[in-house]
Amino acid sequence: MVEPLELIGYVASFFVAISLVMSSFLALRVLNLIGAVAFVVYGALLGSIPVLITNGFIAVIDIYFLVRMVRPDLNGVRYIRITEDRRGQLDDFIDSCGDDILRFFPDFSRQRLLECFQIGGSVYLALKDLSVVGFAMVHPVPPSGSLEDQRLEALFQRVRDDYYPEQSVVIPVDYIVRRYRGLGLVQHLHREIVTHHPGETKFILAPVPGNALKHRRFLERTGFKGTTEEQGYQLYARSL
Repeated sequence: MVEPLELIGYVASFFVAISLVMSSFLALRVLNLIGAVAFVVYGALLGSIPVLITNGFIAVIDIYFLVRMVRPDLNGVRYIRITEDRRGQLDDFIDSCGDDILRFFPDFSRQRLLECFQIGGSVYLALKDLSVVGFAMVHPVPPSGSLEDQRLEALFQRVRDDYYPEQSVVIPVDYIVRRYRGLGLVQHLHREIVTHHPGETKFILAPVPGNALKHRRFLERTGFKGTTEEQGYQLYARSL
């Protein structure tokens, strides 16, 4: 039978080991911190000063990096707004992450990106150390007849009829690579949108197809509410 003290050591070892296979930096640091704290308790109960000191130091380092990750002014990720004539970096990023993008946004396509620019929208690139780690498409409510997808045409006709199109922006895609998810970067994006649309934008809209379950869960976690449905799409909305 495993002794309680020995069990603490096993638990600590488990969390440290599992943290090393995490692709998300946030998950890695959180799990490693749990393991380090468990080892601190283990070392204190065992009376082992080296175990206690080493893992106490590791816990402090984990806390330091977690604070840097979640604080917008320290995590080093920033959004920059680009127009169609500066989309070279974006195209390269889409080429490299296309399959993962479609996991979250199954209706994404180059055509949707082109339409975003054509109706006066832009793309916000998420940059970390000058490398693209994500992007968001942001555009006004499209005028009638401007979209190729008739399902979206029908959805946005409802928006034009029943909502506040002149006070709304649409974010059909907001993608971040796995390692930087969970850091609250969407708040960065919303602040950038307010900066570029001062006094105009009061609502953010997100059209979501029925099979985009990951996107739906993300929107619900970040304060969006599901509203109208039309031909397989549901409109999510939140106020700024």
